[in-house]
Amino acid sequence: MATAVNESDIFTCSICLEKLKSPKSLPCLHTFCELCIGEFILSTERRAGHKLKSYPCPVCRSVITPTKFDDETSQWASALLIASLMDQSESTGTKQECHMCKRQNKQNIATRWCRDCSEAFCDDCSQLHNLMKFFADHTVIKIEEVNTSSASESEPSFKIDTCSVHKSKVLDAFCFDHQELCRVHCITLHHRKCENIEVIDMIENKKDKIETLQYELTEVKNKKGKLTEEKDLEKEKLNAVFKQIEMEAKTTVLSMKKNLDGLLGVLMKEMNLIQEEQDVSQEEKSESLKTFLNIINQLQDKSKIVGQHGSLNQMFMYFERSKCELKSAIKDTSSALN
Repeated sequence: MATAVNESDIFTCSICLEKLKSPKSLPCLHTFCELCIGEFILSTERRAGHKLKSYPCPVCRSVITPTKFDDETSQWASALLIASLMDQSESTGTKQECHMCKRQNKQNIATRWCRDCSEAFCDDCSQLHNLMKFFADHTVIKIEEVNTSSASESEPSFKIDTCSVHKSKVLDAFCFDHQELCRVHCITLHHRKCENIEVIDMIENKKDKIETLQYELTEVKNKKGKLTEEKDLEKEKLNAVFKQIEMEAKTTVLSMKKNLDGLLGVLMKEMNLIQEEQDVSQEEKSESLKTFLNIINQLQDKSKIVGQHGSLNQMFMYFERSKCELKSAIKDTSSALN
């Protein structure tokens, strides 16, 4: 249940009892420094010895249930920024109420939002906030300009680098030797041998360095644009060369194909002529063999008849004539068969 807060305690953290730094409001309306409530949540978990499902308010002991239980416990404190940003009013469809008035049990519609305090104010409270010297340099915008869905992702003011050892502690120094952010209280752990470390708030000419960086980034961007144009021109030239090579290759292949087709035609014609000559030669040889076979058959038939009906002298005479006739046939056939 929400408890009333005295006006003198509005800007005081209930844990460190000092002025609020990066204020975080719990649903019970008690406000703490982000580092203080973060350390309180982590110490509560360490005492419990296991992952917490909820934790008590350090003041009224109201049970607080995180809106994003799956996140790391060290991130619960930073998540309160989003929880208090619109004060759970979006889900109910109501307008954002003034946080300062709400602590005084009043209800007024908020018209301004302080990004440094992470709180909403009505017109009267906004004027009071701006008059105080401690909040003179805070950034105050219209409540309509607050974008809860993109503020934590796109605006640099919502991006806070935290220590890798102490998750709820903000990095407040820079090591030029390692070119990385660090925390003053953790320098002895990782940077005790480094000689060039400065607290960020004490670094001089930060604005000049940022302007120099922006100028260098612009120069790099311009050079990158020129380099891109040169590479595109090179690409076009290479594409033209490749197309020319492709055209020449196609022309050469077509010419070679035409020549090969001509050679193939000549070769086929010569092969056909040779084949025809071979066919004629084979036919002549076959006819010679048939003639020779017929002569042999005739000699055999005549020899058989003479042997049966002729005398010995007739057989002798026929045999001699047959020898001459056979020799002549063999000669003619051998000549035809090469």
